[in-house]
Amino acid sequence: MGSPQEPAEPVQRFIADAMLGRLARWLRILGYDTAYEKTITDKALVERAVQDQRRLLTRDRRLAIRKLLRGRHTLIISDHLDEQLRQLRDELHLPLDLWMDRGYRCAVCNQRLVVIPREEAISKVSPLVAEQHHRFMQCRCCGRVYWPGMHWANIMRQLTQLAKELPVPQGGGAGIPR
Repeated sequence: MGSPQEPAEPVQRFIADAMLGRLARWLRILGYDTAYEKTITDKALVERAVQDQRRLLTRDRRLAIRKLLRGRHTLIISDHLDEQLRQLRDELHLPLDLWMDRGYRCAVCNQRLVVIPREEAISKVSPLVAEQHHRFMQCRCCGRVYWPGMHWANIMRQLTQLAKELPVPQGGGAGIPR
């Protein structure tokens, strides 16, 4: 069990194929460790999924039937993000919430974010953002700085709407509180 600064890794770790970049980004926002490389070959994708013990998310039926995956894959049916998230919640009982026991992850490079002091963030964000916000996190890998702004509010609104449309999974799976 991890401390608040270093949460325990989630059980589900994913790798998404080239057709699922938007889904990969959203899974990262939700705190799930989700590898994604737009230009990786199918062979390398399967090898990495096996080596890193990740569940492969793919839209490619031929890729999903590879023997090496041994059931550790999900064939994503829809092109639409909300339906893709619905499928993962229904099939994998994946919580679609922002409870941060999973930790925050960089939407770009998938690394954990760390809280940084406002004083440190001021030089890395616009003056308007520095003036309006007081909580900041940074990806130590790519340097990207995050703060709870309008984008965060839009994400919350979209997840809340999605939660209203989704049935609560059997077995008491966690989701966004209503």
